[in-house]
This record gives sequence, structure tokens and C-alpha cells, in this order.
Amino acid sequence: MAHRKFTLTKKLALIILVAATVSGLIFLTMQKVSSGLIDRYLNSDAYYESESSKSIAKFSKYVEANNLSSMDRKAFGEWVKKENYIMLTIYKDQLLQYDSNYSAEDESGYGIEQETLYAQKHSFSVMFRDGEGRVTVDGFFSSRYYDIAFTLELLSATMIFLLIVLLGIRRSLAYLRKIHEEIHILEGGELEYEMTIRGHDEIAMIAESIEELRKAFLDKLDAIEALQAESRSLVTEMSHDMRTPLTSLIMYLEFAKKERGDQATEHSHYITDAYGKAIQLKKLSDNLFDYFLLDKEQEADLESIAVQEAIYDLISDQVAILRQEQFKVRIIGELPQVYITVNLEELGRVFDNILSNLLKYAEPKDEICIRFNSSLEKFEIQLANTIKIAEVSPESTGLGERIISRMMSRMQGQFLRNQDGTHYSVVLRFRKSKI
Repeated sequence: MAHRKFTLTKKLALIILVAATVSGLIFLTMQKVSSGLIDRYLNSDAYYESESSKSIAKFSKYVEANNLSSMDRKAFGEWVKKENYIMLTIYKDQLLQYDSNYSAEDESGYGIEQETLYAQKHSFSVMFRDGEGRVTVDGFFSSRYYDIAFTLELLSATMIFLLIVLLGIRRSLAYLRKIHEEIHILEGGELEYEMTIRGHDEIAMIAESIEELRKAFLDKLDAIEALQAESRSLVTEMSHDMRTPLTSLIMYLEFAKKERGDQATEHSHYITDAYGKAIQLKKLSDNLFDYFLLDKEQEADLESIAVQEAIYDLISDQVAILRQEQFKVRIIGELPQVYITVNLEELGRVFDNILSNLLKYAEPKDEICIRFNSSLEKFEIQLANTIKIAEVSPESTGLGERIISRMMSRMQGQFLRNQDGTHYSVVLRFRKSKI
């Protein structure tokens, strides 16, 4: 892997440093500009006198509305707190009655201290309940604008800082989202899709690791597929090689049976047993060949067919053969007027395997029950029988059932089996379809 020039930590630290520097410079510049504008327009004598007049007028209305006397110092304090940035001084008969800057210890001077020269020049007349008084209002009227400007400058600098950080990590976030999308593509089974590797940071390391994992997994799949292909080829060749001598052996045994006729000799018994074993061995070979042939075939070519058209002839043939072999068969229900998704060739093979199992393992004295069930989305065929007493634990590889299960799966259906003591049942479940 290439040497990592910048880790995510280094990148983020660099972005934060740049963002802090830029936003700090912008903050200082804005503060200098706003302070200059406030000093220029809001710290003049004309502005100060205008604001003082407005405050005096507001105070006068407050006094009139609440019918205050020059001695209602508590009400004056509440007004000062409400206004902010205000210093209020009240004189009556040239004696101090209230000063907002005084503490509790200084209140002893009320009614004693004389009106100052500054108050005489800058005071305004206000009518109290107990007569006319002189009021001065001093305030830091521009301070509120300094505070507002500082708040706006701080918010602007913070927004710029966050914007620079977001722009700085946007590329990494976009790359991370792309990796997330590509992982979903791989999860969907598109293992040929190559991961995008960009840069040399930790995110790129993750992408590269996933890419290596993808390649290793593909190599494993190729190796497994090659091994399976070799196994299928070997089994197919062996099955073909076995069929030739088995066919000849069965033919020779048939000739031997015909030559001896019905003579009940010991040799005839051996020939009959050998013939049965040869037939059994050929059946196993055919099942093995069919099983691996299914594994090699492509997806089944499915079509939507009416149940009566697809099932009726197959069931009729199976029932006729079973009854010919002295089996009792009972059918419950009727074939519904619905359509199912099947492949006719594989469906026939499914019923052939079921018939073979019934002929081999079912008890002829007890009924074989065939039941049809139909629901909103499924159509089912249930078969139940009693197992021969002599065959309760038959020697079977179960290959026939696996073939049935695989073919049903290829037709988007299900094969279910159940064996309870001497009773055996299977369910063929088909998916309904529309025309």
C-alpha cells in the first residue's frame, strides 16, 4: 500500500487551523469596522442629547402613568433596571432625591445634597405628584450597539468557521458515501464490481481492504466452482461408464431368466436376486446422474399453466399404475381452476420419483391418500401413506427426495416431507400465477 501522506487526523487538524485563522481574521476585521462606524455615528453630542431627550420623555410618561412622587425611589430603580445602560438623577427644590448610582449606604444623602452645576445645565423638568422636579439621564446609549455588533460578528465568524470545516471534509464524506454505496452493490451479489480507491488516508485503506477481500472471495469462488465442475464431470463420466456394464449385466440376467423359465431351482433364485440388485444399482446410478445433471443445468424454463392441464394427466397415470400394482388410493378434493408456475418436464420427473418411492416403500394394504389444497397464493398436493413393516428402516440415500426438492425449488415451489413412525407424508407446494 502507498505511504499515507495525510491521515484523517492530520487533515482535520489542518482544516480546523485554516478555518480558525480565516474566521478569526474576519472577526477582527468586522469588529474594527463596526467599532469605527459606531464611534463615528453614535458617539456624537447630537446623538447623545437626542437619546437623553427620548429617555427623559419616556421617564416622564412612566411617572405620569404611575402617579409617582419624587420620593418613590423603588419605582425609579425598577425603571432603571428595565431600561439598561441608564443613570438617573432626580432633584426637587434643588435637593437630591434619587441617584441610580447610590448604594444603600449612600441613601443618607437624599434630601441633603445640593443640586450640582452639571445637573443644573443638563437636567429637564418633570412633573411629579408632589411638584416639579429636575431630572438628568445619562447613559451608555451606544453600548447596546457594541453588544449587538459583537454578537453578530461572533455568529458570523462561527458560521464561517463551520462552513470552512464542512467544505474541507466534504470530499472525505462524499468518498465515504461512495464506499457505502459500493458495499451495498457487493452485498447484492455484484462481486465483479471494483471498489473505488482514492487517496491514502484511513478511508482509502478501508476501501483497499474491501477490494482485497473481494478479490480473495472471487478467487475462492472460482476455486470452488472449478472443484464442483470437476466433481460433476467425474460423477457424470462415472455414471455413464457404470450404465454400459449395468445395461449389459441386466440384459444377460434377463436372458438367463428366460432360458430357465419357471424352474424353481437354486440357480434361478440367485439369478432373480442378482437381477433385482442390478436393477436397484441402475436406479441409483440414474438418480445420481439426474441429481448432478440438475446442478449443471441453467434455470428452469417456467410457464404459467392451468392446474387441471398440468396435474390431471400426471395424477391419473400415477393412480392407474398404483392400482395396477394392488395399491389402494383415495383422492380428497378437486383440482381448482387456477394457474401455477411450472416446468412440465421437471414436473413429470417429480411425479416419477414420488411414484418410485411409493412403489418401493408404501404398504399396499393401507390407503395412499392424495389431497388437494388451494389458498390465496399457493396450491398444494399432499400425499400420505403407511410404510411397509419390513421397510421401516429402508436402506436409502435420500437422493430421490433431494432431486424432488431441487426441482421444486427451480419451479419456485417447495417440497416438504415428514416421517412419523410408520407414516410418511410429502407436500408439493406450487406458487399460483396469473395468465
